Amino acid sequence: MTAATDGARRYDVLIVGGGPAGLSAAEAAAKAGARVAVLERRKEIGYPVHTSGGSWVSDMRAIGVPADLYNPIRAVTFLSPGRSVRFDYDEPVCCVLDVRGVYQFLASRAIAAGAEIHPNSPVEGPIVEDGRVVGVIAKDHRNRAGEWRADVVVDASGFSSTLVTRAGVRRGFQRYGYGAEYDLVAPNYDQNMLYLIMGSQVAPSGYAWAFPRGKQRVRLGVGVIRPDVAADAREYLDSFTERLPQLADAFKGASPIEYHTGLFPSEGVVEKFVGDGLIATGDSAGHGSTLVGEGIRFAIYSGQMAGAVAAEASKVGDTSAAFLGRYDRQWRARFGREMDISYIVNQRIAQWSDEQWDEGVALLTRVTPAQAAELLRGDYSVGLFLSVLRRNPSLLRTGARKFFDIAMQRLGRATPITDADVSASA
Repeated sequence: MTAATDGARRYDVLIVGGGPAGLSAAEAAAKAGARVAVLERRKEIGYPVHTSGGSWVSDMRAIGVPADLYNPIRAVTFLSPGRSVRFDYDEPVCCVLDVRGVYQFLASRAIAAGAEIHPNSPVEGPIVEDGRVVGVIAKDHRNRAGEWRADVVVDASGFSSTLVTRAGVRRGFQRYGYGAEYDLVAPNYDQNMLYLIMGSQVAPSGYAWAFPRGKQRVRLGVGVIRPDVAADAREYLDSFTERLPQLADAFKGASPIEYHTGLFPSEGVVEKFVGDGLIATGDSAGHGSTLVGEGIRFAIYSGQMAGAVAAEASKVGDTSAAFLGRYDRQWRARFGREMDISYIVNQRIAQWSDEQWDEGVALLTRVTPAQAAELLRGDYSVGLFLSVLRRNPSLLRTGARKFFDIAMQRLGRATPITDADVSASA
């Protein structure tokens, strides 16, 4: 950091938001040699918790998150009003994170790379000069407003999208998931079992979850999509065991010690997430999967890309939207197709009746545990869809055929699926 005579603080890259996207961007930019600062409005990194923390073991290993910061899951059960299916994994594939621990781990890595982190520093808005974002106005821990300037500003402010909306890059999110959960001590809950629960009795236009995170702790939550429904997730959460008595024994003697709420963009990938001097990353750019409202791993990957491009732009002295657009292209090339397909699925299943959920869970009984994990993770491929159809050829004679054709197009296949394709995949 260098101080200027005008009192502004100056950096190469300034990041607004100390969540997984912002912290990962900070580490990447600092590793590339940039002078980096992170402004976080809360007084503590990782608090309050706004996410259930569901993720994947392979990603946590690839990112370098220590194994003691996540609970590996050996069984996943899907429940609908009249059906259930369980998948068991000898080698766990999904996990539940210690959210606060993971965020602070990412912060420690960013600091080790050379970034500064400033908690309790809420940003009031961007500084825009000649159509270019050149910094922000923020308050410090003593409530003093001041200017923070940088070559590139990264909006990692999450759902609120503080900078990209106020700078006019895009409008705010209109469709979103609203979730409420208790983090409970639950002595009788099986720490190897994760539940995903659907149906109008527990979560209209959404789903409920029970995510064990080790040491007798379980996150029990309900999420709904607004404005698709007017249902209050908090009401459904408070009456969960009455609505789903088959899990009453698992939660016998349980009591919450934390309460979390959160908002998650559910509009698919936004059309634009860069501007002159400005990059949006993570939830601020709609970079989470709308399939089940999963955002953390995508935020980390998105932040890494954003930080690297921001540092490069500062280094070469070109912070135009055209130059920063390489981040946009990199992200879409890696995740765009999968996100598009997940959004198509989200729009469909958000409207399902209880009968349709029963049919959907019945279909899951005819896929392998590995296929179920790939579908849930969003690891879509032509081969995966053909293998599912091979086990369930009747899907070609239902309304699902249109979905498979659209998904295949997103994956680069130009021609519709035929019976011969399914037979050939056997």
